[in-house]
Amino acid sequence: MKDDDRNRELFEYTSGRWIYNEPRRLAERRLAFNVDELKKAAAKSVNMSISDITSFTKLAEGGFNRVFNISMKDGSAILARLPYPSTLPGRFAVASEVATLDFVRAHGIPTPRVLGYSVDDNAVGSEYILMEKLPGKPIGDGWFDLSEQERLKVLLEIVKLETKLFNIDLPVSGSIYYTRDLPPGVPKVHIPGSAGELCIGPYASLRWWFGERGNLDINRGPHDDPRLVLQAPAEKELAWIRAHGQPRLPFERAYRETFDYQRQNPEEHTKSLMDYIRLAPHLVPTDTNLNLPVLRHPDLQPNNIFVSEDFTITGLIDWQHSLVLPTFLAAGMPKSFQNYNDEESISFVPPQLPNDFDSMGDEDRVRVQEQYRRRHVHFFYLGFTQRMNDRHWHALEHESGLLKRRLFNDAGSPWEGLNTPLQMDLVRVLENWSNIASPNSDGTVPACPVVFTEQEAQRRAALDESLRETDSEMERINNVLGVASDGWTTNEMFESAKERAMLIREEGLAAVSDDPWLREMTERHWPFDDCDEDE
Repeated sequence: MKDDDRNRELFEYTSGRWIYNEPRRLAERRLAFNVDELKKAAAKSVNMSISDITSFTKLAEGGFNRVFNISMKDGSAILARLPYPSTLPGRFAVASEVATLDFVRAHGIPTPRVLGYSVDDNAVGSEYILMEKLPGKPIGDGWFDLSEQERLKVLLEIVKLETKLFNIDLPVSGSIYYTRDLPPGVPKVHIPGSAGELCIGPYASLRWWFGERGNLDINRGPHDDPRLVLQAPAEKELAWIRAHGQPRLPFERAYRETFDYQRQNPEEHTKSLMDYIRLAPHLVPTDTNLNLPVLRHPDLQPNNIFVSEDFTITGLIDWQHSLVLPTFLAAGMPKSFQNYNDEESISFVPPQLPNDFDSMGDEDRVRVQEQYRRRHVHFFYLGFTQRMNDRHWHALEHESGLLKRRLFNDAGSPWEGLNTPLQMDLVRVLENWSNIASPNSDGTVPACPVVFTEQEAQRRAALDESLRETDSEMERINNVLGVASDGWTTNEMFESAKERAMLIREEGLAAVSDDPWLREMTERHWPFDDCDEDE
């Protein structure tokens, strides 16, 4: 392989394509680094020399990192994980993941052993983590093909590992770091029992650093008061809006028709954030156990779960952006296991296949079997949690917990021209106030500090319904095209996806051909064309 071709393979994203805005996505992921210096660092981490390396290959590329496999003469292998230039919060993300991996490993969670890392300027030209290669392989798409017993075994082990996490005593909310990796002056709280080596410092999740937020002089934690934990993300967004907020179109172009293609005012979001901050003190549970800080895996999905041939879990990977939060905010089912859109799953009913399953046609059998699989996973994750993880189950039992977590997440989401999610959360809080508000000392429910007219609540509900319908339609179209929500597809599917997208575009424009203005708007804001993402 020529050097130019080899560098392209190592430095650039080659694991898929995007059907729109591809140059931008590729630029975000391009990372030129010193290959020989990385090899030297890897060999040194296991007391070998660069001459002991037999191969250096790209193993995987995800949303935030590129992973290389470094094979040694003795048959061992080292994994080198380098973040993309666009991955935030840079050195904090790497430093926090290293410390988190070591911390949870010491508490019985199987994770890759960190062999070396760097978060400062170095000869490699990038932050990096060097790790041992775990035995086994990720479940990945094979999750959908597991037998019931195999699924149950994995779910049971997941819940056992989560129980270990919930039983760890942590002093405050934030993210975990080695004390040595935080610059002087950065707030930190030492973790008892770590001899001062480990601490909890600023939140390492992306939303705290996205865009210009990384330059804001704001309180990113750690926080010892759940009221501060609740308020801080909204205060972060208020600070960003005051410094940088400008009217803009919703980032998701498919939403723009709902708003008549008009720019949305950040001041409207400011009002919602202020309403949320007034509500926040009332959202803190009176049960102190629900306020205890807990660490969860940030993305517990099949690609991050390694198993042996008999489906014993050999490791959990990708702890980047991990957070310590109060239990009532950290609780919740991992997205890959939940099935909240299904009434039977919500009711916690044991799943069963219908009596006429064997006589169904092939298409109906596939649909019903998939529905059953989702119910099966949802039910048994909850069932195992109820049996083994009291702290988590106690938090999940609170019917207002799901709404509180959604409210907290939407208040902290970076504003990109969409006000409706937080607005609708506030309406739902008002509708369920008696179940959500923490009671006064005399047992009475305090008055809700936020009030909406019925007309305003209906306006928000209508917008929310329109956006949900758009989400469903976009999911259907993405499935037809074979692309992810950001337009990503496999290299093999790229050309056919582009062709199908063009056909759908022509059909969409033909459907509005009688209205010149609507046709112009549809063409200008078509969701599968290249666009300016900052308009």
